[in-house]
This record gives sequence, C-alpha cells and structure tokens, in this order.
Amino acid sequence: MAEKKKPDLRFRGFTEAWEQRKVGEVIEDYTEKTVVQNQYPVLTSSQQQGIVLQEDYFADRQVTTNDNIGYYVLPKGYFTYRSRSDTDLFVFNRNNLIDKGIISYYYPVFRPKNADSNFLLRRLNHGMKAQLAMAAEGTGQHVLAHGKFKNMEFLVPSIQEQEQIGAYFEKLDNLITLHQRNCDELKELKKYMLQKMFPKEK
Repeated sequence: MAEKKKPDLRFRGFTEAWEQRKVGEVIEDYTEKTVVQNQYPVLTSSQQQGIVLQEDYFADRQVTTNDNIGYYVLPKGYFTYRSRSDTDLFVFNRNNLIDKGIISYYYPVFRPKNADSNFLLRRLNHGMKAQLAMAAEGTGQHVLAHGKFKNMEFLVPSIQEQEQIGAYFEKLDNLITLHQRNCDELKELKKYMLQKMFPKEK
C-alpha cells in the first residue's frame, strides 16, 4: 500500500503533496560541550514533563551523576531526546525553559534547519513512532543512534504550511497549559475550603 502524500485535514489554500525528506535535511546538530563543572543548570528531557531542571525532576531521588563536564549545552529553542529507551518510545523535547542548560551526552542536541520549530516539534512526535522503534537497536535498552535517526525519511509540507500548522498547535498547547494551571489552582482552592469548612473529628 503506497504511503499517503497528503494529510486528511489541512488549512485552506494548501493542496500540494508533502515531500519525502530525510530528518538530517531539516535539522542541524549542535555539539557544544561544557568545559567546567555546573557551567549551566543541569536539565532532563522527560517523556511526560518535557524539559525540566534535573534538581526538580530528581527532587526525591539520587541525581545520576555529580560530574557534568563534557555534557551537551542545550540553548533555548533547541531540541533533544533521550537516545536510550526501555519501551521503544522516543520523545523529542524543545528547551522552552531557560536560556542555556546542560544535558547528558545520551541526549543529542539539534536545532531546526529550513523547518518551522513549532511544526518540527509536533512532527517528530507524531506519525513516526513505529519507524523510530524499528530503527532502535539493542536487546535490553534500545538505542536510537543519532546518525540512524537523521537518515530516517518522513513527509513534510512547504515552509508556509509548516508555519500555519506549527502556530496552530503551539497556540492549542498554550491554551491547554493555561487551563491545566487554572484547574490545578481550583483543586487547591477546593482542598483548602474543604479543610476549613469541615472540622476534623477528635
């Protein structure tokens, strides 16, 4: 069965077929490494929370290592992913948190090249899971070699369509985050009111 070259849902005005491109054509590696200990805050790229400060992520656990010389520098707006997985799931995250952080050398760092950042973030995380799992190698932990990842092919639209798609999903995600924050605040308010309105029995 031939691969579809057009999505089922599109913005008005776009009719061209999406082009088959190698991932390496739309990303550019960034390989700056730290030369001193704790050069910038240490980050973690998590599957559920995205890019987070390691001290927050490991608040109740032992941090993996205290020696971070040789870690990759992860500037704001740049992408990374954990190249090792126990589940064949690889999640790509963008540093939206701080201007510059550092991350373990198990996390390749790259930036978009001739591609819209917001679009690329969603494209890498959607529609490619099976392909990523097949490319990963190993018997215990599966490793997605960065060179193999860059050689993978996927369908992408024109830069104009990328920008429209990227802006749409970025706005949607920001809206979800805002509502989630409001929801969390309401839950805390409810908890506080319940504690104050219903005295504990002695």
